[in-house]
Amino acid sequence: MYLLASTLLGGLYLLILFGLCLGGVVGFKHFRRSLRNARENPPEEKTQPPQQNTPAPAPKEVYYIVEKKRARSKPSFSQPKKIHFE
Repeated sequence: MYLLASTLLGGLYLLILFGLCLGGVVGFKHFRRSLRNARENPPEEKTQPPQQNTPAPAPKEVYYIVEKKRARSKPSFSQPKKIHFE
């Protein structure tokens, strides 16, 4: 009788421990997801309606620096070495 009771208590302990660990992992992931969403989409503050007479700013010109590819000189290869396995 005592052997069966201790086995059942051990199994119950394992189930409770598994549930706590699973709940902790799921809760932590949910917490991180909510933090990331709050950071990416901050709550919108009350803003004044845009004035209609303001001109749109002119787009700035973007310049790219492009380097020309340099051609490699073709190296001359020596004769391949033979490897003998005995």
